[in-house]
Amino acid sequence: MRKCSAAFYFTLGFISLCTTEASTGSCDCQNVNSLKDKCNNTEVDISHLLGVYDLTCFMKHTKSDPVYICEWKNEGNISTLYALQRKCRCITVHKKNATAWISDTFDVINGNLIAHVTATTEDQSRCSYKNFSGISSQMTRCGPPSKQNVTFKRSSGHLSVEVDWGDERTYIEKFSVKYREFSATMWKEQQSKNHREFIMWNLTSSLSYELQIHCLHNAKCAQCPLSEVIMVPQELTDAPSIKWEIQDDIHFISAGQRKVVVMWEHAKSEAVADYNVTVRKVSGEPINQDSFNIKDPSLNLILSYSAYNISVRALNSAGSSPVSSIAIEKMDEWRDSFGPLSVNITGNNSFSLSWSSSVSSVCYSVEWWAKGQIPAFRPFYEKQTHREITDITESIFQPYTRYYFLLHTRPDADTCNMKNVNNSEMTYSTAQAYLSEGSPISAPGNVSILNITRHSSVITWSPVSEEDLRGFLLGYYIYYTEDNNEIPLEVDPSINRFELLNLESNRAYRVQLSAFTAAGEGQRSDFKHFETNPTEFTALSSIIAAVIVGIIILLLAVHLSCRLLHRAKKLMWPSIPNPENSNAVQKIEIAYELGILEPLNRQRLEESEGCDSSTLCVVESKREATPLSSPPISQTSVKPTILLLSEDEDSPSILDEIAPPDTPTFPMDFSKTDSTLSTSVDNDVTSLESKDPGVTISNMTRSDFIPASQPAVVFMSDYTTMEIFQQVTMTAIQGPSIQTVNPEFVPVHPGQDYIRQSCFARNRQSDNSSGACNGAEVLNPEITVL
Repeated sequence: MRKCSAAFYFTLGFISLCTTEASTGSCDCQNVNSLKDKCNNTEVDISHLLGVYDLTCFMKHTKSDPVYICEWKNEGNISTLYALQRKCRCITVHKKNATAWISDTFDVINGNLIAHVTATTEDQSRCSYKNFSGISSQMTRCGPPSKQNVTFKRSSGHLSVEVDWGDERTYIEKFSVKYREFSATMWKEQQSKNHREFIMWNLTSSLSYELQIHCLHNAKCAQCPLSEVIMVPQELTDAPSIKWEIQDDIHFISAGQRKVVVMWEHAKSEAVADYNVTVRKVSGEPINQDSFNIKDPSLNLILSYSAYNISVRALNSAGSSPVSSIAIEKMDEWRDSFGPLSVNITGNNSFSLSWSSSVSSVCYSVEWWAKGQIPAFRPFYEKQTHREITDITESIFQPYTRYYFLLHTRPDADTCNMKNVNNSEMTYSTAQAYLSEGSPISAPGNVSILNITRHSSVITWSPVSEEDLRGFLLGYYIYYTEDNNEIPLEVDPSINRFELLNLESNRAYRVQLSAFTAAGEGQRSDFKHFETNPTEFTALSSIIAAVIVGIIILLLAVHLSCRLLHRAKKLMWPSIPNPENSNAVQKIEIAYELGILEPLNRQRLEESEGCDSSTLCVVESKREATPLSSPPISQTSVKPTILLLSEDEDSPSILDEIAPPDTPTFPMDFSKTDSTLSTSVDNDVTSLESKDPGVTISNMTRSDFIPASQPAVVFMSDYTTMEIFQQVTMTAIQGPSIQTVNPEFVPVHPGQDYIRQSCFARNRQSDNSSGACNGAEVLNPEITVL
């Protein structure tokens, strides 16, 4: 740096300000008036490479006397300032940035100030000139405030602005704020009510804003320039969303520690500058460093098994977002990594601890709490393996209340009080204790009987609550009663399900449960009734029963089907009448029987009265043939039966004409016919000679007769087929052997399909004209055989 020479003139006076950069030019106060002529580029345009522009000088208030400062802009490497007043001084100037220059402060005696600024190149080949003149009373400047002196905060749609004016705060009464939405063109302006703060209302939270601040003019502040544009980011209205993961089985983590990975994200992450994470113990134990400002949206922590509260909030220059918090629960269950720890509560405000001698630490911290309480803590330094904690004021121990204890070790001797929350302690062990125990005051709840079989059932229940237990649970009693015989069972405290075995089938039982502690048995539950299942069928029995039922169903179905088929057959194919029950067949049978009996009677007549083959005998029967179903009929009105026989030498004997035994017969026995006829012959026999020599008797064959054993039974049937009729009578009516019959008989022809039955009534004047026979009618046939 080259120092400028200075000359002092008490009448005019001037000040020459030289640059701090090396310069070949001289600071010539005597030729200051010729500076304008020396620079051939005088008043060059501000866009020129060496042009000097924005030259201003002003006065600033300080705690003591005001000072003067000059500022300008040019793009040259060397600048010289000449200030003319009563005296001339060379004051150093500085380059603020690539184009801005500023002088050191200097004093000015009351009066006018004339300043000249030249800018030259290093080779002095080119020069630029600018001057400034002003009155001291009008050169007083207040502000503008720098960005560092302006703080603002956004909340609920309003913006709070706070300005620190420094030494000028006593001279500034109010200030004005110009603002606009980011990238907008129109500015809005509002004034404050004091010099310190200002609140802007009804802003859009999701938008960013630009601000410019300046003071309001007064007698002490002739100049109030605008500040630089200050960017106000958008308001953070949403809290971060937090996720976390606990890992306590990682190989590089010591026993009694767990790795907690906390991750979060914000809906307006582009407007977030930093995140603030705070980690504190729930017990409230003070920690030197419990807060972290990080830019990454995650944090890894190595913590003990204590309970922690972790909160995260997003930050930017306009403020912070709402806080989002999570709670890391304490670990009060026994772990395999824990060492032995014994706790004995000795009084309402004291307890004793003892632990293994293998622990090498000397700094400890113990925490204790009851359910629903905030943990209390006590750090201590101890070289032994036991410690008595007394004079407890945080919490007073109560009887029948369970208390939990955690003992932590701190590896460094100078960290008995925590200095850092992260990776600063390890949990050695946990324990539980009572000041005094009591018996349970309630029974196990939700007792249920499940899976009931013939010989077993399953009992389930829910455990007694810790508040009602009032001690350490040692087990459960199960009482089940059968026929007023109560049987107790003891089960382990770790189970809540038990299976009763060896029960009797189809028996009623009732069950009660109770819990017990070292102080005794508690209250029993209400009776729960159940009944075992009766004896069940085996699989084979079930199969047999199913088969029997199936057979019965099948038989019923077959029977029903047969009946339906039989009925359908009757409806669709009716039965054909039985020819043997036909009246026509019965008439033929009667005539046939008489024909068989005739030779026998003739022989008897011959023997008794000398009848021979040349004599015609007429036999009158006193007996009438009646149906079996009819009562005996009086013989007073019986018509005679006349047989006309002719002698035929070639005719076979009567006995040979009898049908063989296999000929069909009827149940009625006509064996009495012979005796009846014999009796009749003995009483009423008349030997007659043949009146008509032309009458002859035709030959008779074996097939012409039906055996005499066949009865003349009349059945109530109207028709018969000719085929069956022919089978009965074919031998008796071959050819034209029947010449004459009684007029009351219907002639028979072999080609006829059906014949009409006819009955002979005792009384000719009977009203029965249908031809059917009834029980009251008697057959009195009269057959003439030729």
